[in-house]
Amino acid sequence: MESFRPLGLRWATPAVRSIVVGRPNLAPTSFSILVSYSCDGPLHVELIQGAAGSPWEPLANGVMHHLGWWVSDLRQSIAMLEAESHVLESWMVGNDGGPARFAYLRAPGGQLVEIVDVAIRPNLMAWLHGEAYV
Repeated sequence: MESFRPLGLRWATPAVRSIVVGRPNLAPTSFSILVSYSCDGPLHVELIQGAAGSPWEPLANGVMHHLGWWVSDLRQSIAMLEAESHVLESWMVGNDGGPARFAYLRAPGGQLVEIVDVAIRPNLMAWLHGEAYV
């Protein structure tokens, strides 16, 4: 994060997260990532130190990985985007084995987009304001 200091952003305390990730035609796999967000909005920058083979595998020269937004119904939003020719690439595996919390889809133009269940927004915003990451 030191290299991002010139941006003048305040950062949430970095947190290690272990996430079970689903991907089409692959068994769910657990990955650990180190993550932080810029604290001040309205837009936020997410920094992820990912692991090889994960959806957050490091990209050459640290290029932008994805754009993200909140959705009120994750699974319905996945279906809607797939109907618009987005391709589901990965998701956090929920208790029922299906997508939960977030999903990544590839847009027809090639951009990776992340949709995030708005139900987790209060916990995320609390972390950005100094509380523990839940």
